[in-house]
Amino acid sequence: MSMNPKDEKEKNIKFSRDGAKYVCKKCKAKYFTKEEVEKCFDLHIDDGTKKK
Repeated sequence: MSMNPKDEKEKNIKFSRDGAKYVCKKCKAKYFTKEEVEKCFDLHIDDGTKKK
């Protein structure tokens, strides 16, 4: 196990980062919190729609 946190970054399929914001990988909407973007991503899986 490395002591460098950058080496242990988890790959996330729900979102990516754009500076300080989280970006939903389904609809590309930007959020300030991880919880918000995860909720957005999960909504796409539940109903199969894209948020605008």
